[in-house]
Amino acid sequence: MPHCHPIRQALHQRGLRVTPQRLLILEALRSAGRHMTAEEVHAAVQARAFIVDLSTVYRTLRLFARLGLLDRYVLGEGRIVYEWRDQPGHAHFFCRSCREVLHLEADLLGDLARELQARSGLAIEQLTLMLVGLCPRCRASAEGEMDLSSSQTAAP
Repeated sequence: MPHCHPIRQALHQRGLRVTPQRLLILEALRSAGRHMTAEEVHAAVQARAFIVDLSTVYRTLRLFARLGLLDRYVLGEGRIVYEWRDQPGHAHFFCRSCREVLHLEADLLGDLARELQARSGLAIEQLTLMLVGLCPRCRASAEGEMDLSSSQTAAP
């Protein structure tokens, strides 16, 4: 796992051990290329026929989040997902109906960060944005249901 060298280095710099479990958890999260819950990371590790306790997965994900190696997001209903931090800043959209998490184009985030920095004097290192609503599919479904119900209640 050549991409693990920066992780090994980050752990060593903080006086932490590089364990096979930590590397397996990292690999599962990185190779997924999507947001994952701790349970999904655990299942991915178990699918490789490695025995890793779920509590180890939770501890490792919290550790990597504290080290700034991944991002932790609390979505609707307290659902927590993790994502490998491979971009300096980006936006997410969480559909409150189907619970899908979408990445949004982050072109405007740079402008937003510069504006916030100029107005506040903050030194912003990363800007992450989470938007919540309905994705196009769920919105169309909801609007279709509203149209149907209003046409059924309309007087002849």
